This record gives sequence, structure tokens and C-alpha cells, in this order.
Amino acid sequence: MTELESERLISVLSKPRKTADPVVLPDFFVDHFVKVGSFDEFMKGLSRLVSQGGGNLLGNTQFVRRGGNAVNVASALLSLGLSPHVIVTTDDYGLSLLKALADPRFDLSHVHTDGRMSATVSVEAEYEGRQVNLMISDSGSASCFGFSDLTAHDLKAVRESGLVAVVNLNHNAVGSELVNELFTHVRKESTAITFIDIGDPSNRPELLAPLVQGPLQDGLVDFVSVNENECIWLAKTLSDDESRCNGSLTKPETWRRAAVEVSTRMNARLLLHTPYYSAMVEQDSFIGVPTLVAKQEVICGAGDVWNAAVIWGLLQDLRTEDILLLANATAALYVSSPDAAHPSRQDTVRFLSGPLQFSKRGNNLLKLE
Repeated sequence: MTELESERLISVLSKPRKTADPVVLPDFFVDHFVKVGSFDEFMKGLSRLVSQGGGNLLGNTQFVRRGGNAVNVASALLSLGLSPHVIVTTDDYGLSLLKALADPRFDLSHVHTDGRMSATVSVEAEYEGRQVNLMISDSGSASCFGFSDLTAHDLKAVRESGLVAVVNLNHNAVGSELVNELFTHVRKESTAITFIDIGDPSNRPELLAPLVQGPLQDGLVDFVSVNENECIWLAKTLSDDESRCNGSLTKPETWRRAAVEVSTRMNARLLLHTPYYSAMVEQDSFIGVPTLVAKQEVICGAGDVWNAAVIWGLLQDLRTEDILLLANATAALYVSSPDAAHPSRQDTVRFLSGPLQFSKRGNNLLKLE
């Protein structure tokens, strides 16, 4: 990336044009974080409690935050100056918690309270020299949100939206049906961009075949956002020889090839974000930008911030390179924030105006082909 490209992006961030509001759905989770330090010591402590028949494990830090990909993407979009509409189902208690945990400007008019609250306990620990995040989730109403759950008020927001994003499909047993029915409706009723983020499919791999054989082949989805793990899962689903993907997750030099293979078999553009670079892939066209180096203070949630920045860039009709630089910059700002704050446009401008350190490994991987 050149200084001129950074200046071009800074100019748009400083004076963005007015766009239609995005809509994001369908999950809200209450996230309970438990920071335990050493994973091995944590397991020893739990084993001790089990052996004595129960007890209380001390020496950890805990806090509660708003969660769910849809709510976090919407929160990040709000920080970037947009007015997103988030459509989710919870219960009355969940709504009260969302009111307490979300920005006061957050639009809660599309929060349904006729369901069951979704919740996650997230254990953050150190294991073999790296930070790991272990999530234990009760999917609640996120497990069954379908097109029939949308009200007339929701559908009006969808019809007037500039972009409709369906995220966290891995929790949703009817996720492929939701994408198919909702985006069929979008194609008939509006010109909105359609966007999905599958989420980690390892617990529900059966989700993928209906997606790739249906809406992803039928041209209903404009953009599919994945990390390297999700890209490999898509490659396995689409490949005639799944064994070709074995071991690919631990071989970053294979991720680009997998992304291109996935894109050539889908009627959608692939957005790939990895620890070393991000890319937009359309058929055999691959445009990549290295990630930005930042001191990591936060383990999870960068993907939501990255998606929000991409959505902002798509609505502004930015060049692909600028969208990827923006997404990488906001993700770097987020992971280096001690309080997991979603960056504003002003934060991002200040960051881009300073010296930028790009991932050397990302640069090298992008030069391999």
C-alpha cells in the first residue's frame, strides 16, 4: 500500500457521503468472559474441585459484554457513523441487558422479545505461548431464526436498506433457508447489497452444502466473508476430492489457492480475512492487502469489526484495496484496545495518518503467486 492510497482513504473517511442504512441479523448473545491465565493451571484447578466434589475456583477476572455477531457488527457500524438496524430475537431479560450493554444510540426497535436469550461463556487462557478463546454457547433463539420471524417493520427496514447482512449462520439450524428466502425477497424488493458471514461451521458442517448448492450458486449473495478456517471448510464442501484440503489450515501458503478455488465455484465474491492478510476474490481475480501489526489486547471480536468496515466501504463504493486497508486498520485498532472499543472514523483517520507497519509474512504470502 502506498501513502497516496492511505491519503485517498483518509479523505473519504473524513467526508463520507450519505448512504442508506445497513440491516444486520439475526443474533444477540450475552457474553460472559472468564480470563484465567494459564490453561494448564486452570485445568488443574478444575480437576482439584472435581476430585473434592465441587467448590469455588478463585484467581480469575470476569466481565459481561454484549455479544453476537449481528449486534457487534452493528455496534462497530454505529461507531463508524452509520445508523444500522439490527434484527434479533431474545426475551425481555435479554432486551434489558442489551439496553444496559449497548451504546444509547443503538436502534432497539427491531429487537423481538418473544424468544429465548442466547448466551456464551468465553474462557480466555494462555496455552503453549499463545492466547486462546474457548466458547461454551447456548444458542437460544439464534438457533432457529427464520424468514417468517421478520415483521412488517423489519421488512420495511430491509426494503429501504443499502446492504443486508446475515451473519453467524453456524448457530442457526435454518440458516441456509433464511439466506435463501430473505435474499430472494431483497432481490425482488430492492437493490441492496447482500452479504453473509458463515461463522465457524465445524460444529454444523451440514450447513454448508445447502448454502453452496442454493443461494451461493443462484446469485442471491453478493459477498461471502470468511476466515481461513471457514474458507477451507467451503473448499472441502465444493471439492470433488476433500483430501486435497487436509492440513491446509496449518499451511498459510495454501489459503490463497483455496480461496480462488472456492470463488470459481460460487456465484459470489469472497472476502477472506486471515492473521497475515485480507483479500477480495472474484473468480480468479485476487486482490490482497497485508494486515497491520498491532499489540494484541483482545482475543475475539476482530472479525465483526473487519466485517463492519467492509460493509462501510461497500456502501461508500470504495476501491477494493481501500476497503481492505480500512478493514485491516479498524481490526488492528480493535485488537489493540484494552477495553475492546469499536473504533470511530476519527480513530481510524489518526491511525492511518501515522506510520503503518504491515505484516511481513502477509507481504511474503501475497508475493508467492
